[in-house]
Amino acid sequence: MNIKKSELKIGNFNLLGINIISFPGNEDEEDNIVTNGDFDFDFDVFFNDDDEDLFKIIVRMDNFKDDQFQQGYGIDVFGEFEFKFEKGLDKPEEIRGALVSRSALPMAIAHLRSVIAITTSNFHLGSYFIPSIDMNHLLQKKIESMEVETSED
Repeated sequence: MNIKKSELKIGNFNLLGINIISFPGNEDEEDNIVTNGDFDFDFDVFFNDDDEDLFKIIVRMDNFKDDQFQQGYGIDVFGEFEFKFEKGLDKPEEIRGALVSRSALPMAIAHLRSVIAITTSNFHLGSYFIPSIDMNHLLQKKIESMEVETSED
């Protein structure tokens, strides 16, 4: 099967910060990889004023909750991902937006997921994989948070 190449070109990835703490638990417990609560997840997209085809996505995932330290991992990681639309991409804004939200953002999340899995593989609890993310829910929550920020201004 032949695949069509994406109109997105993947650029640089920069790990901006990572903090992983392992909280040991009872070795008798079968499931010894528990994270400290749900992950807070945020992202922002920044378009380049000088080059309309270039954009960055900043993604942050963390589950540090001061009152929830328990057995497992405390994780805080964020990264910067550069993408560029193919030169001469003559697509409407909704198609470009879909490429950002349905292609670029999931690629960025997958990359951070692999960074976490590889890094935690060096800990005594072993690799930890960030659970699947409902992209529709994530995008809806982002829209809602942006509406709240706009109404507060």
